[in-house]
Amino acid sequence: MNPKRNSFVYLRYQTVPRGIQTDAAGVRATFDELAGSTNGTLFGCWRSLVGLGLGRDDGLALLSYESAAEAATARQAASQFGAQQLEIKEAQHLEASVRPTSDAPPAYPGVYVFRWFQVGNADWENFRDLSDAAWPNMESVFDVNICGFWRSQEANDDTHVLLLTRYADLSVWEASRWWNNPTSAADESMTRFKSRNEVIKRTVAYPTMPVLASTIGA
Repeated sequence: MNPKRNSFVYLRYQTVPRGIQTDAAGVRATFDELAGSTNGTLFGCWRSLVGLGLGRDDGLALLSYESAAEAATARQAASQFGAQQLEIKEAQHLEASVRPTSDAPPAYPGVYVFRWFQVGNADWENFRDLSDAAWPNMESVFDVNICGFWRSQEANDDTHVLLLTRYADLSVWEASRWWNNPTSAADESMTRFKSRNEVIKRTVAYPTMPVLASTIGA
């Protein structure tokens, strides 16, 4: 049995005007081809949620690889990748930590939020452990799935972390905020998130919609 893939490449892309709205299948196929040509697998492709956070024609993709060396090489190739209908605006090499727990790509419908965190290097392990301990309770109370938790391998003074969470819809995102007085059933996770907040230097979130192979053309 092959080991679980822990090496990833994160891509932010931009299509021609309305390109992702009119040809989602073509955009996904482009990333499938890019992953295959660099000995990787497409973990997922997402599009902007009506221009919230990301521009209307922007989206995100994740490619997975069997080794860090392969991911690093693919990251360089992706940053120079050119396609007729889209442009790669950002490429980062990531290494998974406690999530994902399998190679299965996330395939649930809903809203997927890509959230970046910046924490001090000395705070990384505490930040990771608080997150990991909080998620089971959060997932049991709310209609959410923690899909991935990656640490950037780019050169940075601090630790930069990407969290990918699927929510049933934006109302679930709102209901699951620790600062928004959520249900008491979530106290176990919310207490940890509140403590985690104390070590976060900066954070930004991008809500997106998945471009799922199963729903293209549906």
